[in-house]
Amino acid sequence: DPATNPRTAKLVCAEGACTDGGGCVLRLAGLYTLERGAHNYWLESGKDVQGRSDGIINLLHYDDAAGACMAAIEAGPTVVSGKTFLISDSNPTTRLGICESAIKAARYAGKDIPTILGGDEMPKGKIYDGSWSDATLNWKPRYESFDKFMASQN
Repeated sequence: DPATNPRTAKLVCAEGACTDGGGCVLRLAGLYTLERGAHNYWLESGKDVQGRSDGIINLLHYDDAAGACMAAIEAGPTVVSGKTFLISDSNPTTRLGICESAIKAARYAGKDIPTILGGDEMPKGKIYDGSWSDATLNWKPRYESFDKFMASQN
């Protein structure tokens, strides 16, 4: 909520300036590669994870983020000008799910899943519905889900 969160307020203001000027905004889900992302920090740091274990997290591979940006450029201003797009792989997961998926990759095999702190009093998160964005940009992610990506990294 921009009214209560200064960080969110800055982002909303920047997005408004962009769309008001004829540009477009791509709101990207949580970015990852094999070595970068929340999973790497959580599994490598040995620290507890803050938030609900069942908290919803939407993800997107870095390559897919680049692909969505290219799709917006290729679609051109008549399609994208003044619009905001929600970009994810359309397969949300949870904090626990991220850790369970990551240990399927050889790099993280044998790692312990960290303790995930947080109870039902914490927000659960939101599931992105990027179907309009995907259709408008004529785009789909190369990596169908974080889980499938990690399982393929052996």
